[in-house]
Amino acid sequence: MATTMKDINHFFERRQVRLGMNFGLSRMEALLKKLGNPHERLKYIHIAGSNGKGSTLQYMKGMLMEEGVRVASFTSPYLIRLNEQLKINADEISDKDFIAVFTELWPFIQEMDHAGNGPTQFEILTAMAFSYFSKKEVDLVLMETGLGGRLDTTNVIKPLLSIITSISLEHTNILGDTLAEIASEKAGIIKSGAPVISGVTAKEPADVIEERAHAVGAPYYQLARDFQIRHVKKREGRQSFSFTHGNRTIDHIEMNMLGQHQIENAALAIAAVLIALEHIDEKSIRKGIEEAKWDGRFEKVSKERLVILDGAHNPAGIQVLVDTLKSHYPEYNYRFVFSSFKDKDYAKMLHELEKDALEIIITEFGHDRAADAQTLYEASHHENKQLVKDWQAAVTEGRRKIGDKEILIITGSLHFLSLVRAFLQD
Repeated sequence: MATTMKDINHFFERRQVRLGMNFGLSRMEALLKKLGNPHERLKYIHIAGSNGKGSTLQYMKGMLMEEGVRVASFTSPYLIRLNEQLKINADEISDKDFIAVFTELWPFIQEMDHAGNGPTQFEILTAMAFSYFSKKEVDLVLMETGLGGRLDTTNVIKPLLSIITSISLEHTNILGDTLAEIASEKAGIIKSGAPVISGVTAKEPADVIEERAHAVGAPYYQLARDFQIRHVKKREGRQSFSFTHGNRTIDHIEMNMLGQHQIENAALAIAAVLIALEHIDEKSIRKGIEEAKWDGRFEKVSKERLVILDGAHNPAGIQVLVDTLKSHYPEYNYRFVFSSFKDKDYAKMLHELEKDALEIIITEFGHDRAADAQTLYEASHHENKQLVKDWQAAVTEGRRKIGDKEILIITGSLHFLSLVRAFLQD
């Protein structure tokens, strides 16, 4: 049995290679039953969406913490270390607690393995979250889906409220080829009687989500229809907006996380806490939004020579990244360092970057799912592209080239960013 964090990390890496993703709830339900169904002792807000889940969660967490709520969060993937995925308030699970919870699950994992229905890496992590949070007697859990919704491992819960942040074409081999099909999968988290907050405004996927809500008797609230964003102001390094829901207006909400998408994510979070809580102080809303941060999402890691890390990993995310750059840094030129997993739509991602890039440095990183640099290079049609296979050399080269009124943006994969972030901090 794994008895150190190093052992557990190796166990999860091997398990991911061996079992990968295997959708369905039967294994999760069986594992939780063996644990005594700890998930049934908790209250939840459940969050699905193609992009924006993590940021929306961070805004909610900030507001709830200001109100004195003991709030847990389960997110994926991690940026630096596994413990990040399980947090209570701002504190990630300690190595000691992580090992203890894993040890609790170990005999059940073995039992299920021997029966031929072994749980996946993500199922084990999710079960660990339920067990840990129930032992710590948290007030509320913010639960992010792993992939999709209907058959996602997290969809064994009965939430107080559900959120669907956005819908874009992603994981089409699993979730479907159209926005409506993907919306249908993500709308699978909507439960009877639990309000749903949606940031999806495009008619076809929005209709699918609303129809699901009505079918199961879930009150439905949609961005721009039931709650509104007003008076948006953007400037270098900051932005603000006003929020209106019914008779309530909150003016001039300041925020440090940049981009129109972050304003929309913040609005979803505000709507959610206003509906989920009987009362929340306006000061808690303002401070929770303003102080929220989410590492690896338009994160400035150097200010003298401006370097931004952004975990955009699909075409919609890349488009949002470019829009944010143009909105907040319109007078700058943009150099990119790019790498990606091979199962992502990297050709479309590169196409989105190429429209506004001064240069794209293409590289690769060590992971069994990573695309090789030559393949990415051939997928790009930019006139000023450079292939640097060693990612550390690529980052160093990009930083060396930053000139006046230029920004270096490193993007394409959260796993890639985790390596870069550690490299830049050393």
